[in-house]
Amino acid sequence: MTKQVQLQTLPTDGSSASVKLSQRQQLQIIDTTLLKCYLQTNDALIAPLLRLRDNHCHLDESERILKKYQKFSELIILYQRKNLHKRALDMLLKQAMKPDSALKGHERTVQYLQHLGREHLSLIFEFSTWVLKVNPEDGLKIFTEDLPEVEGLPRERVLAYLQQNGQDLIIPYLEHVVHEWKDKTVHLHNTLVHHYRQRVQALMADYKDSLPEGQEALAAGREPGDLGELHRKLIALLETSTHYLPQAVLVHFPFDAFFEERAILLGRLGRHEQALAIYTYVICDLAKAELYCERNYDRTKDADRDVFLTMFRILVSPPDASMIGVMVAQLPQPEANPSAALTLLRKHANKLDTLKALQLLPLTTPICEIYQFLEKVLQEKTSRKRRGQAMRSLLYTEHLQVEELMMSHQAHKIVITEENMCTVCKKKIGNSAFARYPTGLIVHYFCCKDVPISLAYS
Repeated sequence: MTKQVQLQTLPTDGSSASVKLSQRQQLQIIDTTLLKCYLQTNDALIAPLLRLRDNHCHLDESERILKKYQKFSELIILYQRKNLHKRALDMLLKQAMKPDSALKGHERTVQYLQHLGREHLSLIFEFSTWVLKVNPEDGLKIFTEDLPEVEGLPRERVLAYLQQNGQDLIIPYLEHVVHEWKDKTVHLHNTLVHHYRQRVQALMADYKDSLPEGQEALAAGREPGDLGELHRKLIALLETSTHYLPQAVLVHFPFDAFFEERAILLGRLGRHEQALAIYTYVICDLAKAELYCERNYDRTKDADRDVFLTMFRILVSPPDASMIGVMVAQLPQPEANPSAALTLLRKHANKLDTLKALQLLPLTTPICEIYQFLEKVLQEKTSRKRRGQAMRSLLYTEHLQVEELMMSHQAHKIVITEENMCTVCKKKIGNSAFARYPTGLIVHYFCCKDVPISLAYS
């Protein structure tokens, strides 16, 4: 039951009256009176009082008196402690528009919203809209600040909100989620790829229109300004992220642009021949084609084991232009590049199937052209054979040592008589299961867990 406190008061007519107050009411009177005293004597103590978790200031009376003295910062603290967040945010919005207010601007609203958490998501969305309009960069911090309350916001819903109220903030928001918070959600990675592509596509059109007649556009990622930066980010994301769906992303890329991006996505889908044909005959960058092979080569996977062989075959026997799968005006029929093929052969001899590579070579290839390749292959195979022989010898030696040790242990016999006693329980061993330690100590098997280490191994 609530504790009742009886107070004797003297009315103005001289008669006595009795007023019963609950403990809560009494605390309200005390804290509210203390608040009024601080307003008169030392207003620096008002905020610490209101920040107390167990402050019992009467809401209506405290609100009235704080408004009277224009203590709006302290009023926000009162609302926050009473969980009246909408009142607090309404007050912050009103004060933010007043040039002479101590709460002018959007900073306090941003800080307030950052600490609300996901249970107040509707309020965050409602009051972040005006901040995003006034200062988009600071408004984005409502959803990206490194605070537990902010990091715990549902990211799919925040993304949907930004799509309606802050299109330009979608890319920086998703970059923070993916790179800083290491989010692995497939939809978020897919969405970031799509927005990179859309932005690059728009900037690329303006860039090409600005070029003088006859001047070729720079390679992907080398364009000036925001276009080059976004293009590099798109390529880096496609190369490093493993949390997007390449088949879902690829269908949105046009056939007459984004050739390097298409090659990366085709590689993710295991279509190495088509990807390498783009690098070799559309982008015309053999260094990137070789880097692609190094990135995708995996001796343990059937689909990726022959990626260098695929590049070698493309260089020796080029595919038809229609197989490449892109739309390029006046794309010439690819021509063989035997010099580059032989360089690749010599450089990555241990990553190609020797027999298959030799079968792909033209019959007119001079032996002197493949001499270094054959020499390197034979050295590698000889070295591998010798390593195998050495390992076999080491394993056989270890096998003999283990057998000798086993025979030594098997030759040792233990005789249990009626006189043998368990050191732990002091009972006879008899026919029970027992354990013997290197020191010769014999105990019941059940008792061996209780043997001190000093007795067992000293």
